Amino acid sequence: MHAFRRAIEVLFVLTLAVLLAGGIVFVLGQAIGLVAGQGQWLTALNDTVKTPICIAASVCAVAGFLLSYKRRQPQEQPQKAGAR
Repeated sequence: MHAFRRAIEVLFVLTLAVLLAGGIVFVLGQAIGLVAGQGQWLTALNDTVKTPICIAASVCAVAGFLLSYKRRQPQEQPQKAGAR
């Protein structure tokens, strides 16, 4: 079970990195396209970058949801202080 959790953690981190990098590229590309007045750049970014970002976001969200479940740890009983 530990190997499965580790695989989910790796998947979460990788898709989060792809999501963040893609988001930066997308937003900067749009800003540059707007400043340059190139509507074609905006359309090209929307067609090429947006789909992989959405897929990475979905996979990242599912992995994060799965990581939110923790195995129940046996709770230790608090020790009672002895009378002096």
